[in-house]
Amino acid sequence: MENLLRTKISEELLHSDKRHYVLECATGLGKTNLALQKISQLYSQDAKILIVIPRNVLIQNWIEEFKKWHYEDILSNVTFVTYVSLPKMAGSWDIVCFDECHHLSERCREALNDFNIVHAIFLSATINKSVRQFILNKYNHYKELQWIKIGTKKAIDDNVLPDPTIILYPMTLDNTKADYLYTPRKPKNKGMKPLIVPYAKRWNYKSYKGYYQIKCTQQQYYSELSGIIEWYKRKSYIPTMKNQWLHKAGERLQWLAQQKLNVVHTILLYLRDKRSITFCATIEQTETLGIPCVNSKVGTKNLTKFNDGKVHAISCVGMLDEGLNPYNCQVGIFDMLNSSEKLQVQRVGRILRHKHPVIIIPYFKNTRDEEILKKMLEGYNNNNIFTTNTITDIYSKVNSL
Repeated sequence: MENLLRTKISEELLHSDKRHYVLECATGLGKTNLALQKISQLYSQDAKILIVIPRNVLIQNWIEEFKKWHYEDILSNVTFVTYVSLPKMAGSWDIVCFDECHHLSERCREALNDFNIVHAIFLSATINKSVRQFILNKYNHYKELQWIKIGTKKAIDDNVLPDPTIILYPMTLDNTKADYLYTPRKPKNKGMKPLIVPYAKRWNYKSYKGYYQIKCTQQQYYSELSGIIEWYKRKSYIPTMKNQWLHKAGERLQWLAQQKLNVVHTILLYLRDKRSITFCATIEQTETLGIPCVNSKVGTKNLTKFNDGKVHAISCVGMLDEGLNPYNCQVGIFDMLNSSEKLQVQRVGRILRHKHPVIIIPYFKNTRDEEILKKMLEGYNNNNIFTTNTITDIYSKVNSL
């Protein structure tokens, strides 16, 4: 039976006589299908339709959606373009659909001054402030804009999306074994053998010109990296310092993700009969896990294998955050936690298409991981959040669903 909320959204959209439309709806709610319904309603045989996408790889996904919902006859009137190439398509269009419209950069927004669009349709689960203001300023003259907004919490409360089971696996950075090496500055000659310096003597080598590495514990390195980040943060009013701050903050999250790989690998072994996606920080990390990956290096061939049931577990770096839809995926493992709310919403949305979704989050206590996690869990049902210190408990919990 069609969910009442989905029916209500569809009716509101199709009965509207506005010129332009925004579907700011949770991932998994069916924005593409809703957009196709509206495009079909507005369609005429000589209509010029432009669909703007973040990446060319999403063209096939859209074509499959046209066919799935029996709108193949419209395809001959459709042109696809990425946001990067959008300025080249300036001119008159009957319908322009902006998929993942949070990608509307300042350059794209300026280019739209050279477009004459009869009907604009904007799709996104997360629209940032600048894009939101642009849409309101440009497309809401004479109240011509229909804006439908349904967040993840609303979709879960109305049973459109299932309430996920969230399993937390807390860890602690080691502060006893000094077996971690880090390089304060890159060597000029990569073939050089480094001088190994104990952590307690690191200040003695601050002005050392040669190649050296500091031997320390996980906790010592994390503290060292966090100190550098805080120093840049205090000077972030200077543009170059702000860039350094953001770069180092991202580096810290990547490093934390790297330290979790052994645990994630063990979780994957226990759950090898479950369909899962692991969200990693880098391509190198996915290669370490040793499972098929979807990324800019190998493309989407492994997603096709996953959707065809040929593999049960895949990892990804970026490419599954939006647009591409994994089929019947029950488990999402967050190796890397990201402070971007947009990415959190998009990634969770990949899993909420399953009837019994499970989100597994290994994290380090008293680190940036824990700060992000607290924010991420806001709005979720506390009765569905479980904390465990053993991987066998994770296995038992997932199997009980």
